[in-house]
Amino acid sequence: MKHAVYFFATVLSTVLFGGWVGALAQSEITLLAPSPTRKPLDKILQNFQNKTGQKVKVTYSGARTTTQMVAKGEPLDVSLVVAPVTGALTSGSVVPGSMTLVASYQTAVIVPKGAPKPDISNAAAVKKLLLGAKGIGYEDPEFATAGQGSAEAIKNLGIADQVALKSRLCANNTAYSAGATNCFDPAGGGGTRSTRTTQKGLMNGDLDVGLLYLSDVLADSDKFTIVGVLPRDVYTPTGIVGFISKRASNPEAAKTLLQYLLSPEAQAIFKDEGMEPHK
Repeated sequence: MKHAVYFFATVLSTVLFGGWVGALAQSEITLLAPSPTRKPLDKILQNFQNKTGQKVKVTYSGARTTTQMVAKGEPLDVSLVVAPVTGALTSGSVVPGSMTLVASYQTAVIVPKGAPKPDISNAAAVKKLLLGAKGIGYEDPEFATAGQGSAEAIKNLGIADQVALKSRLCANNTAYSAGATNCFDPAGGGGTRSTRTTQKGLMNGDLDVGLLYLSDVLADSDKFTIVGVLPRDVYTPTGIVGFISKRASNPEAAKTLLQYLLSPEAQAIFKDEGMEPHK
């Protein structure tokens, strides 16, 4: 009888432990990410799930909104935040030591199709290009993170005042600056991304130069010429930084996902989609 009880307890323990492990393997990791990372992340997360059997539920949101959600303490296991990340760090909702630079948005220089391909190999060449342009289009850094690199480059080159009147700054489809005629498309019903209006300006001849995320324009590369990305002596690519939440339901699984984003295969996907890898 004693042996039967022992055998039953052993079997029950094995079943319960096995069930717990199975449930853990099937637990869902929640991820918050900025919308411009959707294309590479969808591929990366599918690979991660195939390799680990771990499910990932991702929520995409605007870059600014993502930072605000993290700062408010949204209990998602892993969050990807577009630099600067001061708000996330000071919120107390993330593990500071988990901060990981996953990839970066690169700012591309674009010119109309058929236009001569300008030299952008160094700061002096970029300065000459922008000063000689009749119209420059980019996102407003106050409203869209896609404009951070462009604004930084113009500031570092010391030509902000000289190019102000010919710059067409866009923000959420709203024209807010004098001369920002290319930033609002009435026919679009408010649904057209402002990056698209900059592209349209390049295609209809209103703009000579566009400064946009490379990842945003690769799909339309047949409609204009992507000269290349701004050189490092002009600006710093905008970082995409990962954090683990202090309220993560499974910190170890969250850590595994964050580390996978730095794997060679994940970084290769980021690179193919126009982002700068960091591993």
